[in-house]
Order: sequence, then C-alpha cells, then structure tokens
Amino acid sequence: MRLWIAATVAMIVAGIVVWILWSDSAAGQGIALSLVGIASVIGVSLVFFLVGRSEDEERARASAPSPEEPEPPAPATDPHPRPALDRRRPLPPRRPS
Repeated sequence: MRLWIAATVAMIVAGIVVWILWSDSAAGQGIALSLVGIASVIGVSLVFFLVGRSEDEERARASAPSPEEPEPPAPATDPHPRPALDRRRPLPPRRPS
C-alpha cells in the first residue's frame, strides 16, 4: 500500500516538475497534465479501496459469533394476534394466464 501511495505522490511531483520546466510547450503541458491526472485517479481509487477494505473487515467482525452473548429465546406465542385475518372471506380464484 505504501508503494502505491509513494508512486502516486511521485507522479504528482513529476507532473509539477514537468509543468514548471516545459510550461511553454504544448507537449510539456500535456505530459504534466497526464501525470497529475493519472496520479489523481490512482489516489481516488486508493481511497475507495481502503474504505471498502475497512467495511469488509467490519462486516467480518460483526458476522463472527461472540461467545459471550447467548442467543435470545424464541417467543412462545404471537405477541400481536390478528383475528381479522382469520375472519375475512377467502379470495376468489385467480384467472389462468
């Protein structure tokens, strides 16, 4: 990871140096802009990679069962009975499609 960060910073520095030394030519400006642009894309990609990796580690920790916490007991009966569903009329049969 440090190698990628160092390479990105080196590309930005190289782009700035090229821009300072050859700012009067179109080729120098193009090369400098390309170096800084590619380094910026790599930098943003590294940030997204690091965020994704930390989320994966957090999910792995959350999915691992903890031996200290016992499982909650299942409810014995329905805490919210709905008698209206038992009283309603049956639905008509569906038409074949």
